Amino acid sequence: MSTATPAARNRRKDRGARVRPAPKSLARRLAWGFLVIAAIGVLGADVCCVYTLSHRLRERTDQQIVQSHRFRMEALRAGWSWYPARDACASVVTDDRGVVRLSTGAMPLLGSLPHSAALLRERDGIEHPLPVPGRAARAVVDRLPDGDYLVTARSTASDEATVRTLVGIATATSVPLMVVLALGAAWSSRRAFVSMREMSRDARRIAEGSEDPSERVPVATQPLKELRSTADTYNYLLRRIEEAALRRRQEEHRLCELVDAASHELRTPLTTITGYTQLALIRALDDPRRLDEAMEQVQKETRRLISLVEDMLLLARLGHGGMLEQRPVDLAQLCLQAVNRAQSPDTPRTLRCVVESFPHWVEGDRPKLEQALDNLLSNVLAHTPEETSAQVRLGLDGDRHVIDVIDDGPGVEETVRDRIFEPFFRASSSSPTDPDRPRCSGRGLGLSVAAAVVTAHGGSIGLEPSERGAWFRVSLPTAGGRRIDPASSRALP
Repeated sequence: MSTATPAARNRRKDRGARVRPAPKSLARRLAWGFLVIAAIGVLGADVCCVYTLSHRLRERTDQQIVQSHRFRMEALRAGWSWYPARDACASVVTDDRGVVRLSTGAMPLLGSLPHSAALLRERDGIEHPLPVPGRAARAVVDRLPDGDYLVTARSTASDEATVRTLVGIATATSVPLMVVLALGAAWSSRRAFVSMREMSRDARRIAEGSEDPSERVPVATQPLKELRSTADTYNYLLRRIEEAALRRRQEEHRLCELVDAASHELRTPLTTITGYTQLALIRALDDPRRLDEAMEQVQKETRRLISLVEDMLLLARLGHGGMLEQRPVDLAQLCLQAVNRAQSPDTPRTLRCVVESFPHWVEGDRPKLEQALDNLLSNVLAHTPEETSAQVRLGLDGDRHVIDVIDDGPGVEETVRDRIFEPFFRASSSSPTDPDRPRCSGRGLGLSVAAAVVTAHGGSIGLEPSERGAWFRVSLPTAGGRRIDPASSRALP
């Protein structure tokens, strides 16, 4: 178990942090990598050239040795006279003890030929020339019919000198070439990364706060394709940051509007309740009739306050992924009951329910779906004249159930169609044909609650374009395998 104190451990960590190597420059790494690769390539090319030349020279020398050796071997076997050598090869005939009997060729080369009896016997029968020990020469040995040995050799001094000359030339050219390549690599890497550094400075300046929030890194001035791609990436990142900042400001503004609207809606019933409570406390409502009226108004405002709070809680819960009940719901029965609840016998308004096909089963929360449909119908009742007719149409669109709530009222203005499902948003009920109509009283939560409930059920809600009136469409996924009882189908009007 370690007994080191925390201070000692921190000192060791600080010491380890101090010995960490500094980050290396990418330009320097590229330059060194290019230099190493170039050095390997140049060195490999030089070695390949030297080896190839040396091999070719040795092959030529061996070919000359073998050719001269065969000619003299055939001459000796045929009993011809010993002609003087006219090429660069030298030949000697020795007995099995190494004593020279005949010789021809250059005298310096003759003195370097192998005369050892053991060496002659060892090399006898080898068809290709071999190096002569201690001499710059190559020789081949064959035994004659009378027991003597014929040795033919050729000097390799000129070949070795040629190879040394090539090595010197390669060295003399490779070193300056490597220096030039190193300087070129350093210059090219620095040159390439100048634009990268300028691009980074521009991006940092824009990110830290530019006078123009839509400013971008210039792409047309980048000379290389990779730098253009990097500039495009920088600009994409800046655009996403700008979009995120704009969304955040919009959300903050929307939150302020929501808090302001909620405060206004909560203040109205609370003010009413507080006023009647104060009147009751100062005994200004001694008349039983006035007291009953005040309590009815307090009860009404209390119900309004409770409904408002419940709708706000439902929006908050559904907005954070709150779970709903998942039970089979018959949409046909749901639509029929909603129309019956909304239909009032005291008004000339006509509400109809049309079910185009059966069955219509979904998995969901029946009370919440009823609330969403009631809110859509309440919107029709609140924003259309009393003589307006409307209908709720239920049908199928592929594998989805579609509920259309259509009226022939004044419709929804184009300027507010995008905001109609926002919480606490209330548009004026006036239309071009009725500009003096007052703003409708309401909490502004009905359509937003309906949209939240439909979305939580995996569906969608929208305002469809129509020539007259408003057309709301709700689309819900079907519940696979559910079947409705035929009797209930016949019971629907």
